[in-house]
Amino acid sequence: MESPLMYVPAEVRLMIYEHLFNDDGNQYLSIRTATANKLPQTATRTRSRYYVLDRSPHRRCHKTTYHLATKTVRFCAALMQANRTIHEETSCLLYGGHAFDFGVDIEAIQPFLSDLTSASRALVSAVSLTKRGPAVPLYCESDRADWRTACRFLRDHCGASIHKLRLVVQGERPSGPSDGPAEFSADDLRLLAGIRHESLEWVGELAALRGLRELEVVADVRACPAPVTSDMVVFAAFSASIEKGLTEFLRERLGLLS
Repeated sequence: MESPLMYVPAEVRLMIYEHLFNDDGNQYLSIRTATANKLPQTATRTRSRYYVLDRSPHRRCHKTTYHLATKTVRFCAALMQANRTIHEETSCLLYGGHAFDFGVDIEAIQPFLSDLTSASRALVSAVSLTKRGPAVPLYCESDRADWRTACRFLRDHCGASIHKLRLVVQGERPSGPSDGPAEFSADDLRLLAGIRHESLEWVGELAALRGLRELEVVADVRACPAPVTSDMVVFAAFSASIEKGLTEFLRERLGLLS
């Protein structure tokens, strides 16, 4: 049976969609990994499931899925299944009209985007993700693997459509003086990258996203004790460079410098 919406003009349908897909003014929609004890029972019917390591000292592995974490939005997702035309029209509004923020849950990028149709995935033009700092508690090899997987998926499956990246970079600001450099310039970071310093390994994966037109770098810096090791000194200087030296360095690597 044909949906009654198909008997009204397209302009009127769009007005109805805007009411049924109310984003409450949110340009970014937050996609997060559901915790093991809060996994929606209905989510597994249509959403891919994947394994994650929790961030406890025990590093337990559990199967989960992603969910929409932006609390104030109201989307009538069931309407998208009415027919092909309605799905295409609502997809333009939902996926083409918003950026998607994955925060530190970058393991959700591949399953979320893979669950979209190829046409809907091509509508996603802006994403936001957070690069964990190596000084973050329980940072481990799985974080590097998640970053690598996310960047490669975006490169291979979304490179032609994603034009804007908002990158939140975690860092630390020492409370006391340091014997090392206060911050790094773009030239300093080029040198560190040239010797393959581990603090910049992640940049190589990110630089593969060659279709970007816009990059926004945001510093997420917290206070920390005065550095006592060489690695801590380097990370403190790196953290102080996020908004200047690192931004210039990343823009150069991504081919965004004019």
